Amino acid sequence: MGVKIPCRRCLIEGLDEAEVMAKLQEYIDAIEPDMRTPDDLYRRRLAVCETCPQLSGGMCRQCGCFVLYRAAKAAAFCPDVPDRWSGDM
Repeated sequence: MGVKIPCRRCLIEGLDEAEVMAKLQEYIDAIEPDMRTPDDLYRRRLAVCETCPQLSGGMCRQCGCFVLYRAAKAAAFCPDVPDRWSGDM
């Protein structure tokens, strides 16, 4: 039997939206520059995600990630359709 991973949303339950966004930006800012998605590609990735039915409240229903963070990592891919972002790369 595998280890159960808690819902990421539950871990932030006591925080308000501004606190969540500030912490998320802190994580994004901590990504090493050579590991980070260029700004124009980041915006294109987010635009793709905005049209996805798996997006819910800024989180991906497929994997539970915060889309803003996942899209900021250059080596990341869409967990729902792995080549969804490939047209942008």
